[in-house]
Amino acid sequence: MKKGKQRVLTLAGLLAVAVGALADPHSEGTELGKSTLGKLSSNVTSANAKSMPFYTDTPSQSSQFGSSSLFTVGTSRINSCKTEADGPDAIANQECDAVNFLAKNPYERVKVDVDENDPIISGIGEIINNAKPDEITESCGTKTTTTPDIYSTEVCNEYNLSDQKICSMGQVVDVDTKANFQCNVTQNALETVSCDKYLVLSCQPPIAGCTGSGIAVNSATISNGAYQFTLVGSALTIVNNVTAINEVTEADFNFFIAGLDRVDEFFINAIHSDNYVGIAVNGIFIGVHGRAFGGWNANATKLVQDTNYSPPHARWSDNPADHYKAETGNNLKTSEHIDLIPYLREGSNVINIKVLNGKGPGYGMVYITAHQQCPPECEETWVDQCSSYEQRSL
Repeated sequence: MKKGKQRVLTLAGLLAVAVGALADPHSEGTELGKSTLGKLSSNVTSANAKSMPFYTDTPSQSSQFGSSSLFTVGTSRINSCKTEADGPDAIANQECDAVNFLAKNPYERVKVDVDENDPIISGIGEIINNAKPDEITESCGTKTTTTPDIYSTEVCNEYNLSDQKICSMGQVVDVDTKANFQCNVTQNALETVSCDKYLVLSCQPPIAGCTGSGIAVNSATISNGAYQFTLVGSALTIVNNVTAINEVTEADFNFFIAGLDRVDEFFINAIHSDNYVGIAVNGIFIGVHGRAFGGWNANATKLVQDTNYSPPHARWSDNPADHYKAETGNNLKTSEHIDLIPYLREGSNVINIKVLNGKGPGYGMVYITAHQQCPPECEETWVDQCSSYEQRSL
């Protein structure tokens, strides 16, 4: 008998250990919450509620208390939230944000078919069918009394210390027709990102050998020592100081152009003659300058010395009758704009200048403006930081 009793006690001890092993932190926490429910509920009072943020005795919804149609109330709020602007309080704005979201996305929310035999439906039907007078207790709401005819608004405070519920954004919940679930979840989440598209310009030094005048460095020479030239920036001046009387002197100004397509200016801006200056570019005679005809004469085909007269005469055509005396009096300087680009060529070029003087010392001066574009070599590259986001939106 003693041995049998010892076995029974041992089995009971094992059961106690097994039951203790089934306990878990969640269950222990739930039991602790239930045991302190009474103490916590005593703190839920009207006085304590007034110290909570956003508490009010007159909420905006109080005007709808006692309404005969919840559908009318909901429709009214949907219409007002369509045009209601956000206020300074971000938390207060959440109401219309939620109303607008639900009103605009009725077909995107998860829909669940509920069978008529679902415990939720059958349970409610059983309660309604078995309801008896005086067994319904009202906890909150608006009450209207007719004796006396007085209206009052009552404020109630509700609290819920039930188990914690968690719903995760982006999680898909599969349910059947008999399942009870605690929240609907969305399959899409909004994300605010920023990105840039910008142009990067990378430039290298200008083209090698490019000059501001278009005349290659160290390529300009003059064939007659009586002539001189100066080239400063885009200003070219060719000068002949003549001492010979009644004679034609001439010189070739040779130079090299690299990049004729980038030469945007090459023109004679002024001529000073005493007594005649004739100009040819790359073998093409372009005219004569002199006081006898008031400045530049583009119709002249030559400037030669006519020895049939004494003193010799100047001639600018093949017709012996078309001539003037070499000495015409005072010198003449005029501003001109004679474009030389049509006569230029890539590579070697030559400008021939003839000067005819009469009785006294004379000279010829030709002023030229020359300019070549020397842009840096640049490459444009677009940097697109948004392409990955655009692919995600497809």
